[in-house]
Amino acid sequence: MRLPFPDTRHLKLSFLKSLQCPRLRWLAEWFRFPIMPALAVTVILGLSAGSQPLYARNCVSEQNTITPRVPSLAAAINPHPSEADLELPMPCGGKLILYHVCVPAWGYFGDLRIDLGCQDCGRPDQSFMEGKYGNGISGPFTLNDLPDSWRLKLTQLARSGDGRCPSANDPINTAFYYFISKYEISDFQWKTVMEEGCRDADVPFSTDDPRPKTGISWFEAIEFTRKYTEWLIKNAPEALPGFALNRFGYIRLPTEAEWEYAARGGHRVTEYQLNEEEFFPLDGRPLTDFAVFTGDEAAKPQERLAWIGSKCPNPLGLFDTAGNAAEMVLEPFQFSLGYRLHGASGGFVIKGGSFRKGLAEIMPGRREEQPFFLSDGAFRSADIGFRVALSGILTSQDRWERFDQQWADTGLRQLSIQAMGESSDSGIGMNHHIDPIAEVDRLMNAAGDETQQKKLLYLRNVLKNDKISLKKQKSEAIRGIIRSAILTAGSLQDYATRRKVVINGNISLEKMKAEASSASVIEALERGIARAKESLRMLDAAMDHFTNFYIERVKESQSYPEELIENQLDLVTQELSLDEDFVRSLRRRLVVFRRHVLLYKRQAGDISLEIIQNDILASSSL
Repeated sequence: MRLPFPDTRHLKLSFLKSLQCPRLRWLAEWFRFPIMPALAVTVILGLSAGSQPLYARNCVSEQNTITPRVPSLAAAINPHPSEADLELPMPCGGKLILYHVCVPAWGYFGDLRIDLGCQDCGRPDQSFMEGKYGNGISGPFTLNDLPDSWRLKLTQLARSGDGRCPSANDPINTAFYYFISKYEISDFQWKTVMEEGCRDADVPFSTDDPRPKTGISWFEAIEFTRKYTEWLIKNAPEALPGFALNRFGYIRLPTEAEWEYAARGGHRVTEYQLNEEEFFPLDGRPLTDFAVFTGDEAAKPQERLAWIGSKCPNPLGLFDTAGNAAEMVLEPFQFSLGYRLHGASGGFVIKGGSFRKGLAEIMPGRREEQPFFLSDGAFRSADIGFRVALSGILTSQDRWERFDQQWADTGLRQLSIQAMGESSDSGIGMNHHIDPIAEVDRLMNAAGDETQQKKLLYLRNVLKNDKISLKKQKSEAIRGIIRSAILTAGSLQDYATRRKVVINGNISLEKMKAEASSASVIEALERGIARAKESLRMLDAAMDHFTNFYIERVKESQSYPEELIENQLDLVTQELSLDEDFVRSLRRRLVVFRRHVLLYKRQAGDISLEIIQNDILASSSL
């Protein structure tokens, strides 16, 4: 007889109601309804608050400042300095402030899978515009590619806790970086690059200098990135990341994936918040604290562009990713169909909406297409600007040795296949494991016909791509096993708590029965005692069920390579570092699960239900 999955909704409900956390109020109601365990894992892990670092908490609405009538240089380049600022010089004493965006990956050919677009951005009947589609994100830089001062700063940030960004000494995951401007490019910054000469020292700044630069074409934005990069290489090459053969990092427009990953909070939010929520976490604040926009939700209709940095930053520390000026990205628009991008390319994409737009139009997943040209020339708009990214060449010559090693190691190190029968020539038997790519290489070397070699080369590329896809699928499966295990451990702890309550209640009933003199009272107490004993029996069965379910996850983990398991355990650990309060108990369960995975391997599966159960329950009291 199969034991039904125990109903823990009342425990989750009372627990969540006890939390003084606005982000979790809806979850208390959500748990009233039956859910699949895997879905519960995703929701609970995804709802960690994504606590922001100090450099991302500079919220303008808290400062009660009065905007000066005459702006300063700081207002036009960096109104909110922070410890994470990375600076590049600009002409005329200007600066470009960049923030790092980190992607944890297993190597140069690894990336982070993300879902771009949105499920509800105000036009559900036109989801071909921004319906969810899969993409990947990574960065061109490792720490070793960066200037010394940048490398030191990023290492210090990682040591103090930098979301899901791995530390420099992580044995498995590498931090890959790209950099994006903290603010939209201001009118002052535009003029320093695009106009000849600098203003006189006695000329005051205008009130437009700190506003985002708009009214320019996509081509002019590209021209800005070209001219600025050439100025940097000529005047401050040491400020840029460098590569072999005199190659430098360079300024360009961000790709749509880079823009949206950063706008959603990047490595400073959880995977659930990144892939499932339509907006970055607001930490209980109204959206008007973060965005300059128009609509019923806005406190007051905005009449013009605000100064850069006039609202709160997103969790990554970026300003104005929602509203103020809409922002151009690098690639052209494509329809989103069937969880992929359609093959036809059109005009350029703008993201983030502007001060003229409503709530649905400023969501990070929203996509709008604009034409490159109109009848009178290149298209421009008074509410479309841009921010820039710092990128670099991927195939630098000094990386090729590592490329060769990692490419040879891409995917599973060996795919197990069984040969159908014995072969004395090849040495392949029924129980032997071979690498199919190595076998194709052997056949290519033996093939004398050029046409046959080309066919084998095509087959080799197909197998290599399949191995890459398989590794990604396995990584996601392992992460699901880990999350399922720690949620199950939590349910076991919940039931153990309830069991203690029932036992204490039963002791009280037994005491009351011993002191009672009325037969009817004794009879009622006996019925209560019987119900308590039945509850204990059911609770014990449920706890055994949870423990066995947990052990199955431990067993399931053994079918994956140890390196992959460690990789995903580290990634989940980094994700759980985003909220100290809510996920402290989850991290303890994760430590216990890691220990059980290693123990199961060392003892060849000889691990008892009692040991598992005691370890999990003991971790709840730490």
